[in-house]
Amino acid sequence: MIHLSKILCPTDYSATSDNAVRYAVEFARKVGAHVRFIHILSSGHTTANIVSGQDDSINSVADDDDLPESFSTVLMAEKEKGLDADFRVLKGEAPKVITEQASAWGADLIIMGSHGRNGLHRLIMGSVAEEVFRSSEIPVLLVKQDASKKIAAE
Repeated sequence: MIHLSKILCPTDYSATSDNAVRYAVEFARKVGAHVRFIHILSSGHTTANIVSGQDDSINSVADDDDLPESFSTVLMAEKEKGLDADFRVLKGEAPKVITEQASAWGADLIIMGSHGRNGLHRLIMGSVAEEVFRSSEIPVLLVKQDASKKIAAE
């Protein structure tokens, strides 16, 4: 039997990422798992602080990287409804940070958004989701950009 107790959900606050957040919240509720949301600052960013939500509170992200109000509002509302969750801001190359955080934290599943780029656009822009999917030893659930239609219908 598969037991899921820790779900990692990276977010970049995009619409696609918001879809993955909603999936992670619902999935965590159904299986009784703790969900850790992470946001990754690029290596070139000046803020090097690591911020974590502890004691059922969300700490403000240092300097100019405030947690977006829409995300904060949703997360606090879900926690008030009983969601077991925390939030961290980490620094580095997104695919590497995601896989390292998942492994170090002992995540059972990674749920993340995928923009669904292909062809030349993917070649130029790259794909964090694809790299995480290929390099992670932990199962990865990719939520496509068009998933909002399915989520909204439920």
